[in-house]
Amino acid sequence: MEQNRRRDLERTQYDMLCALTEYIHERSPSILDDADLEALGVVRSTNLDVDSRYPCDFEPLFFPPCYDEDSGLEEEADQARKLWRETLDDQKHLDPEWVENAGYIYATMRAHWFDGVLARLQYDYDGEMHPIPRRYGFPAAPIGGEYSDTMYVPNYYRVPTAADKPHMGIIMLDSNVAPEGKMLWSEVDAAVTLLREQIRPGRFTDHHTKPALICTFEWETHARLTQAHLDAQTNKIIIRQSRQLDLRGKEPPPDAILLLRWLLNSPVGATRYEDEAVKGADDGDGGGKPVVVAGVGEGAAG
Repeated sequence: MEQNRRRDLERTQYDMLCALTEYIHERSPSILDDADLEALGVVRSTNLDVDSRYPCDFEPLFFPPCYDEDSGLEEEADQARKLWRETLDDQKHLDPEWVENAGYIYATMRAHWFDGVLARLQYDYDGEMHPIPRRYGFPAAPIGGEYSDTMYVPNYYRVPTAADKPHMGIIMLDSNVAPEGKMLWSEVDAAVTLLREQIRPGRFTDHHTKPALICTFEWETHARLTQAHLDAQTNKIIIRQSRQLDLRGKEPPPDAILLLRWLLNSPVGATRYEDEAVKGADDGDGGGKPVVVAGVGEGAAG
């Protein structure tokens, strides 16, 4: 009986998220303020404190950063320092007219540096990644149905190494830089899509919370983290966002190393219904194996 109730709840949530996806694809502006979010049933919670190693945080945190001294993160980042490019504008082989209509490639260039570092780091961790979902239905040209400098695309899917964790994430490439206190259309779309797709397979029915983490590279200058989960009591999407991380400079700035720590996170949190038996020593708040980045190619997922 209880399992049926939970599955019915998932069906209700799935239908709601499908309807929300259709609504925001038809009506949403490229940048949303709190009033826009409230109309969509999205609640902005407290900001993610990305600067404190041990923040005093009373809100759920499902993707804490990696401060493991043995991770090799700083060493890999230092070795990749010479591959950092300050700007894409110095690439003479690019057609200026094409770049103007596909501004997301600036974000792509910046994301590739992080992907390279993390791709080397992921081999330091034991365990295999469970299957990577490759189709999310993101539109290739969401703004007005035409390619423009406001276009965004999903780039890399991220999954936890522990298959029993309901956590999921994605890296987004956006040509906009959002003002502080406002959300990008791509961030909302990614949150809704990830939450919906974590419900659809029915693999995590025993979890009341299925968190999502979105890392959005904004142009070549900034990035931001967005944590999202669906509140099982209210069916509201709860959002927590970091400050804008500044990625400008001739060399990787401090915020680049900070972002690497958050990308190499661990899936944690009380996501399972309390009457479920805990399996394994690291199931629950004790953490899990790191979430790593897996490249599945560029461009929109069909």
